Amino acid sequence: MSRQGAENTLQIKKSGFKKCMEAREFTLAVLLLAIIVLLSVTTKDFANPANVRVLLLGMTSDLIIAVPMGISLIAGNIDFSVGSTMGLASVLGGMIINATGNAVAGIVAALLIGAVLGIINAVMICHLHVTPLVATLGTWMAYKGLQKVIAANAIANFPSDFFALGRTEFNFFGVSVPISIIYMLAVFVVGIFVLKKVNFFHNAYFIGSNKDSARLAGINITKFTYVSYMITGILAAFAGMVLVSRLGTASQTIGSGLEFRIVVALLVGGLSMDGGEGSMIGIGMGVLLMQIISNALVLTGINPNYSEVIIGAILVLSVGIDQINKRRRAKARA
Repeated sequence: MSRQGAENTLQIKKSGFKKCMEAREFTLAVLLLAIIVLLSVTTKDFANPANVRVLLLGMTSDLIIAVPMGISLIAGNIDFSVGSTMGLASVLGGMIINATGNAVAGIVAALLIGAVLGIINAVMICHLHVTPLVATLGTWMAYKGLQKVIAANAIANFPSDFFALGRTEFNFFGVSVPISIIYMLAVFVVGIFVLKKVNFFHNAYFIGSNKDSARLAGINITKFTYVSYMITGILAAFAGMVLVSRLGTASQTIGSGLEFRIVVALLVGGLSMDGGEGSMIGIGMGVLLMQIISNALVLTGINPNYSEVIIGAILVLSVGIDQINKRRRAKARA
């Protein structure tokens, strides 16, 4: 099959879902707006600039990682190891900074470690033929175990120049904006661009829709898998180092639970576990919704631990809806 034929096949498939996808993103946007208005009216602090700042800071790590992870999922590759990758890479990076006294060396080392951890996932998927779900669940446990062993005691006492990475602020029209938020927005904008305009990353839709057709069309699926997991690892490590710089300590709890929160955000944002669909705007709205839920629990005085219950319920519901839609699409094609 030629590449043109594969594109035509994908176009036919996408045309049937285009309205559905637009409706899903529109519905999510309306839901977000309704929740924001409701919380603004019922709680005195939600619309407070200080709370908005906390809310945006709280979603920086999630969105920075969700961008490359979402592109991988569009190609049909899930990654449950991102939280552990973030934690392990940042802990090792923190140790190197303490050992050398060189912040740049520690940051670069953390990014390289993140790349290697991502490549390990790709090796298992491409060459050992382990499914992405099983492979990344395995590395999630392994990386998290190493993180706990290495960071049995919190790592702190970093040189002062390291804190510039996460604590720098810029003034825009009288508003102080933390650099973490700027990182997040930059990654998000780049994600929108590459997914739409860069053929290599746009191929995620072809791969996720039909791997065999994509392979016959000349798309190097192995290369895509390596690059996507490597970038996800690098950005997970970067998000971890930014967080360590903000908090001033690297501990065994960094990244815990982040992977499930991001997966839920991706599914709520319109992506499918089977791949082939989704958008960066949907990813952004999904991450924002998860953060608003966590923020709302705090503002309303509800035990924050319920956030895990809510996220778990949304995960099951999202996967269930995704599977129902999958069966409906299969029947429609039959």
